[in-house]
Amino acid sequence: MIQLELFEPFATYADGLKGQCQGDNRIKGSVFGLGYCYGAMRSGKYGIPELKAYHDAIPENFVTYGESSTTKDYSCGLASFDDDKILERVWNNFDKYIPTFSKFQCVGEPDFSLKLEYPLAVQIANTYRNHALAYAMQEATIKVLPSPSWSSTESHEFCFDGYGRGGAVLISTIGTLRDERSSMYFKLGFEEMLRRLSPDAVVLYGDVNESLLEWLPKQLHISHVEHNRFVRARSHGSKRSI
Repeated sequence: MIQLELFEPFATYADGLKGQCQGDNRIKGSVFGLGYCYGAMRSGKYGIPELKAYHDAIPENFVTYGESSTTKDYSCGLASFDDDKILERVWNNFDKYIPTFSKFQCVGEPDFSLKLEYPLAVQIANTYRNHALAYAMQEATIKVLPSPSWSSTESHEFCFDGYGRGGAVLISTIGTLRDERSSMYFKLGFEEMLRRLSPDAVVLYGDVNESLLEWLPKQLHISHVEHNRFVRARSHGSKRSI
């Protein structure tokens, strides 16, 4: 774990950037979000911002970022597994969302996509953005539930950087069980996540099937939240132990 050391003349520029970022999200989000994570500790080859582990209570229910402005139940958590265009709105205007996000029990780390078909450069960039914005949330005293994600085994080089060991994590299964290839990469990434992060609890958000249940570690505390597209009769997903 290192703290970013900026070379001259960029260090001078970054110092000026810090002051400018106080009230301008356009500047915070520019220069690839340096304003969101100024002063963060960094880890790994790509300097991914470090996040604190989550050791608070796990909510019984979750709604998504896109539903945060319409829900009346703030005792639940916010899950970040929305379309990337919704996450872009938060990225471009984070200060606007702080009052609303702060009302929830916890907020899942942003989840800009890491898809198998994306070039690794895009996946590294999205991993960095996820951590940069989550760090800004933690600095705003929002309780962030880390949400590691991965694609192929190549992504393991960077996708688990920037996380503390222990605590709870929120993992999306959406789209990961649609075919044998996706299921294989999800299983390999899940096992690597357990090895690298050693979480105390895992919340699975999305669909599960029998083959998934067969290899999940029995000694690990795991709960399942259904994505609300599978529970049309409800206003949000609900948690159950598995």
